[in-house]
Amino acid sequence: MDIESLQTYIKVIELKSFTKASKHLNLSQPSVSFHIKNLEEYFQTTLIDRSPKRFQPTQTGEIVYERARQMLGILKKAKTEVEEYHHQLRGTIRIGASYTVGEYILPSLLKAFDEAYPAVDLMVTIRNTEQINRGIQHHELDVGLVEGKVNKKELSSFPFKEDEMVVVVPETHPLRSKKEITFDDLQDHTWVSREEGSGTRAVMEAVLENYNISAGKIITIGSNHGVIQGVKQGLGLSVISRTVVEHSHAESLILTIPFIKSTTRFFSCVLPVDEREISKNVTVFIHLLKGFINQM
Repeated sequence: MDIESLQTYIKVIELKSFTKASKHLNLSQPSVSFHIKNLEEYFQTTLIDRSPKRFQPTQTGEIVYERARQMLGILKKAKTEVEEYHHQLRGTIRIGASYTVGEYILPSLLKAFDEAYPAVDLMVTIRNTEQINRGIQHHELDVGLVEGKVNKKELSSFPFKEDEMVVVVPETHPLRSKKEITFDDLQDHTWVSREEGSGTRAVMEAVLENYNISAGKIITIGSNHGVIQGVKQGLGLSVISRTVVEHSHAESLILTIPFIKSTTRFFSCVLPVDEREISKNVTVFIHLLKGFINQM
């Protein structure tokens, strides 16, 4: 077994094709097949179900896929740490951020870090909270900034900023004409939501469940900007971060509903649970994060 075999296997699984993987990796198809065969011989198992009607990893193939991603992530991290050792604060920090943090909070933090440590390259990945947490687990990211609490034993986290969640309603919505909004008035409306795995969606679903609000329909949009624009266009109601609303200059969409209490959550910094995996660059980044947020 070698690194190239693991890299090849990962790409075959992700592209669900030997042919596509060979083109992406610039390898011949026989070479791709050879790497997969080597892995199957090494692990003494069939890794891929290649029946005529489907192409997917077997159960053992899933295990090897997840571990292969972790191993390659660790090797990449080791290379970065060696570079950091020889060049001090040089090298790269792979930062993952959920959409709310990545779009509205992280840019000013990146500017401050870049001005202080210009020799460090910053690579930013913006995905939903669940995907960022998974990236830290697989060692594909060095540090994550996400919405909500993190309850995974493989990860450690600490809160760094409180965030208020507000109800936003189209300016022409019938609710706005009510002198007093009742529980029944909130039933069976369309709600605009972020995608599954988003911290923002989790809060909205919790609000609907806690107050027994029945949604007539949920429209899913994969970005905060898209949700705000959807509400502006009259698609429906939503629960979203006040940070997003203020940065979008959409304060007029906020509607206070008396029996729904103000909801808050924290943004969290996510790290590997093993402190030995936290590089010097990341340690400096975290120190700057804590000082920077205190000034906001």
